[in-house]
Amino acid sequence: MDLGFTAAEEAFRQEVRAWLDGNLPAEWRHGGVGGYREDDETEIQRDWQGRLHAGGWLKLGWPEDAGGREATPVMQAIYQEELARAGAPIILGRLGVSLLAPTLLVHGSPWQKQAYIEKILSGELIFCQGFSEPDAGSDLAGLRTRAERKDGRWLISGQKTWSSGAHYADRSFLLARTDAVGGHRGIGFFLVDMRQPGVEVRRIRQMTGGGEFCEVFLAGAEVEDRDLVGEPDAGWKIAMTVFGFERGGLAQAARFERAVAQLAQLARERGAGSDPGTRQRVAQAQIEAHVFRLIGLRNLSSAQHGKAPGPEASLTKLYWSEMDKRIQETALEVEGLYGALAPDSSFALEGGRWQYGWMWAHAETIYAGSSEIQRNIIAERVLGLPRGR
Repeated sequence: MDLGFTAAEEAFRQEVRAWLDGNLPAEWRHGGVGGYREDDETEIQRDWQGRLHAGGWLKLGWPEDAGGREATPVMQAIYQEELARAGAPIILGRLGVSLLAPTLLVHGSPWQKQAYIEKILSGELIFCQGFSEPDAGSDLAGLRTRAERKDGRWLISGQKTWSSGAHYADRSFLLARTDAVGGHRGIGFFLVDMRQPGVEVRRIRQMTGGGEFCEVFLAGAEVEDRDLVGEPDAGWKIAMTVFGFERGGLAQAARFERAVAQLAQLARERGAGSDPGTRQRVAQAQIEAHVFRLIGLRNLSSAQHGKAPGPEASLTKLYWSEMDKRIQETALEVEGLYGALAPDSSFALEGGRWQYGWMWAHAETIYAGSSEIQRNIIAERVLGLPRGR
C-alpha cells in the first residue's frame, strides 16, 4: 500500500500553501486547541470567507460547469489539511457553504440556484440549520414542526434547537412536516427567512461561556413556494444528501497532531515530562493521533475510488471525539491546579485554551451523532450484532 501523494497532488499542496501565505494574515491564524470561539471575531470569519470565495476555493470539488475545479477527494483533503495546519479561522457561513450550497446544486430549482448559491458562498447570506428539535435530536424523523399550505404559501410553526449561529443567520434550511404521515415521509425542506415576524431566536449559554447554539421558535413563519426545495414530501431524501456532505478527514488529523505537539510542549514547560505517567499519556495521545491519520487515509482512498461512506463512518466519529476528550483531559492534568480555572481567568495558562478545549470536547461526543448512537450503529450495522431489547 502506497500512503504517499503523487507529484501532482504535492504540487497542488504547494499551490495551497503559497496562496495561504499571501492571503492569510498572521494575526488571523488561530492557535487555540479545541473549538474556535464562535462568539469572537465574526467579522474576521466573514472576511476570510470572502477571500476564500474570491480565490475560488469554496467550489474546489464542484463540477466545472458550475464554476468549480472538479478537484479529486485527495485534493480536497489536502486543501482542508493545509487550512488546518495554517491555523486558518473558520468561515462564518460554513453550514451554508459546506452543506446547503452543494445540496442546492443537486436538488435546487433553477431559481434557487440563481438566487442563493453565490450569495451563500460569498457570505452575503448566512444560513443556519433547522433540523434538531427538543424531542427529536438523534431521532430526526420524530420532528414535530409543521408546515401548513395556506393562501399560496407555507406557514411554519414549531421549535428547533441546537441551531448554531441562528442569532446572526439571515436564513435557515429547515425540515418541517407537510402532512400527518409519521416517520420519514411527509417532511419538507424549506428555506426560511430568519428576519421575519414569527421567528424568535434565543441563545443557549454553554459552560464555555459562548452562546452560538440557539433555540428557534416559529409561529406562523411564512415561506414562499419557491423556497420549498424539491417536492413537499422530499425533505428526508434531501436531508440525507446534506448529511452526505458532512464529512471529516485529514483536516481533523492535522488538528489533532498539532494539539498533541502542543500538549507535549505544555508538559515540558510545566516540568511534567519527568513523570512516567504523564509521558505515557502524551505518548498514547501521539499514537492515537497517528492512527486517526491512517483512518483518514483509508477513508480518503475509499472516496477516491468512488465508494460512498457507509456505517463505518461511525467508527471515525466515535474515535476522534473520544480521543479529543482524552487529549484535553491530559492537558488539564498537566496544568495541575491551574487546570481548574475558568478559561477567562486572568491566571489561566495560555489564555485558557485547554480549559476551553476540554469543555468543547464534551460537546463533540454529542453533536453529529452522540457516542452512544455511534456505538449502536457500529454494533448493529458494522459488526452485525443483534439489537438489544
